[in-house]
Amino acid sequence: MVFVLCAAIGGCSTIRQRRVANDQLQKAIFAKDNGNTQQAILALKQATKANPKLVPAHEMLGNLYKDTGDFDKAGQEYETLSQLQPKVASHSYNLALMEHLLGRLQRASEAYLKAIKLEPKNADAHMNLGLVYLAIGDQSKSIEHLQQAAELNPTSIDAWTNLGVALDDHGEPANAEKAYRKALELDGNRYNVFINYGSNLIHQNRTDEAIKLLQQAASMKDSALIQKLMGDALAKKGWWDAASGRYEKATKLDASYINAYNALGETLIAAYDRGMQLNESLRQRAVAAWKTSLSLRLDQPAVAAQIEKWSRNN
Repeated sequence: MVFVLCAAIGGCSTIRQRRVANDQLQKAIFAKDNGNTQQAILALKQATKANPKLVPAHEMLGNLYKDTGDFDKAGQEYETLSQLQPKVASHSYNLALMEHLLGRLQRASEAYLKAIKLEPKNADAHMNLGLVYLAIGDQSKSIEHLQQAAELNPTSIDAWTNLGVALDDHGEPANAEKAYRKALELDGNRYNVFINYGSNLIHQNRTDEAIKLLQQAASMKDSALIQKLMGDALAKKGWWDAASGRYEKATKLDASYINAYNALGETLIAAYDRGMQLNESLRQRAVAAWKTSLSLRLDQPAVAAQIEKWSRNN
């Protein structure tokens, strides 16, 4: 007589598969703890193949893919997790983050919204969603979520800084300034905040304050952007010689800085006009700056028109 030990062959198979999956998961944990990431990934793949519903294996695999920069595969694991455990906010958040990093902004926004629905006070989800909306040009929603991020985590320098950027982009420089000031109150040595705040003050025509801030930033780390912004502030004051000197320094720090070459050309021509167009070297230097800019990027009809206009006497 032959006895059937399992109610169904499928049931026996499932028990064996789960045992295999758990064994592979343990092997993966051991490999990871010993610094063998690839071996851990192979074991986890075997684990999820044997038991597609093994949440810890999918989670560990997603995290390993994320840590190794394979955001697409990480996203697939987090998407599987969000299907297995649809009420766990972290799965949707991690999926959103991978889509965000891959530049798939619409999908990222949907996943962030799901994470926020599950966990309304997730400040990071609000901030990242605000950045997604900023990238796709929805300024109102961007400001809404970045404000929530700053309110939920008032000590987050990034939240206040990003809120300032969104407000500047929306044409609210005074409110943006408040956000930048809040960020600097939290940390007075944040280089990127000085840059954003300095640019904000330039647009408000508060050039002396802008120059002072940008000088502080330059004392931390000089850069082509700092020099370009200093030039912008000086140009607004009508100090053409000083402005052109800053733009020239910017192009030396970054020989591919198109906007600096264009600003240099405009400033030199302004100085040329102020001098009753008597100093031909200013005109020639302006044309040379624009030609360099055009050589770096051809699709600049306004620059090409300036070259044609001011080269007519060559």
